[in-house]
Amino acid sequence: MRGNPKKIGLAVAGVVVALALTGGAVYVLALPGVGRDTKGHMLTPAGSVGPYRKHKEQLQDMSTRQCDGAPSDADCMQGVTEGPPSEPEQIGVKEPAMVKAQYRYHYKDDQGRSQRKTLSVDGYWGTIDDPDEALDNLFQSIKDGDQSFRGKLIGPRKEFDPTGFEGALMECQNTELTSIWEVKARRGSVATMRIPICVWADYSTVAAIAVVDSPQVLRKAPGMTQSQVADLAADLYNTSRTEYWPGVCTWDYCNGRSNDLLEN
Repeated sequence: MRGNPKKIGLAVAGVVVALALTGGAVYVLALPGVGRDTKGHMLTPAGSVGPYRKHKEQLQDMSTRQCDGAPSDADCMQGVTEGPPSEPEQIGVKEPAMVKAQYRYHYKDDQGRSQRKTLSVDGYWGTIDDPDEALDNLFQSIKDGDQSFRGKLIGPRKEFDPTGFEGALMECQNTELTSIWEVKARRGSVATMRIPICVWADYSTVAAIAVVDSPQVLRKAPGMTQSQVADLAADLYNTSRTEYWPGVCTWDYCNGRSNDLLEN
């Protein structure tokens, strides 16, 4: 756990990991606040998040699942498993699939001008043994510039538990970003976009969510609060996870190629 006194305190207070030895067996209890029933889920971006409508998404299976039905299973398996760990594996996601999505909300400001808010999601799904560590590692990956969010993290991280958000961890932190996907800060007087990022993690999914308002890009106007972004992240979490079963995320589906699920 990196730089998180509150979570370290929870661990000391008790109950992050409990070990009981009975007849030589070791039993490990779940992290507080993380439900065991969050295992075995995919991250499948919903069509909308509140007033935001999905604009585009990018799905890529980086696991051995993608080899089902590949021209040569052996070649595919070797290509997936050889070499150094991938970015999601370093974060703590086994058999990972990458998910990126962007949502847009068009509105009029007080002066009748057309404006746009863009909500971006950058995450993974697979098998996560330690959601707490995965959450920390995703923040670190953002800090290192390895995700779609480019810039720097500022100030402390804060835990959030929005209404209706259950079974996962969530923390938010303020940032100064130069870009999120193709949304970029203007050169000159507006060199960065000051926005909060919220990250959730459970036993299957880990994802970062941020919202950029067009006035922030144009003239460094104030953006959304951490609490507001956390509420949207909770909405997305509750609507964008589906149970995984073999055949849903196949070679065709997770690499964005059309199949019956995408065509219907």
